[in-house]
Amino acid sequence: MGIFDFIKGNKKAKSERTEKPSPEQKSFSEKAMEIVIPTFEQFGFQKHRIEIGKHSSTIIYRKGKQYLKISTNTYPRDYPYHYNIILGEGNSEDFFEYDWNSIALWRFKKEINPALKATEYKFPKDNGIEPSLKNANSELLKYGLTFLNGELELFHKIRKEQNKDREPYKIHSPDKNGNYQTSFEPKSVEQKKKYS
Repeated sequence: MGIFDFIKGNKKAKSERTEKPSPEQKSFSEKAMEIVIPTFEQFGFQKHRIEIGKHSSTIIYRKGKQYLKISTNTYPRDYPYHYNIILGEGNSEDFFEYDWNSIALWRFKKEINPALKATEYKFPKDNGIEPSLKNANSELLKYGLTFLNGELELFHKIRKEQNKDREPYKIHSPDKNGNYQTSFEPKSVEQKKKYS
């Protein structure tokens, strides 16, 4: 069964497609559903939302306040193309929330074994999709096991370290006299306080 048949078969999960998926995003997402999603489900995470587009895909599974996300990016301006497995706690839908409440799996890897190279996964092509996703799944089980089991102490520690030196987003806009002023975006100020 293809991923689009899988999406149609689940009435509970949200699924949105606003553009025709590219063959590379479709192939990647179908393999992710075969290789990584069984691990999500093994630990009690349930399908929440799947979006497959021309240059990106998002697969989100939730368990209570926790969520797991597979996120891809092949936008030409964002080269090199990559994907991440993201672990989060809280709202997985609102950008200002999930940008501050989640961390990529590679940060767990870096925390647990600083000697290892830890970065986003290179977006694989054709025959490289399956080996790449099998490696990512293996690393999820190795480095993200505490999170999968609902033990969030390490997750909170890494998230706090990630956010402590980040500045809230800035807004550059004209005042009533047409002079541009820069200020912090209020919602990201709130998120920094909450997650740092």
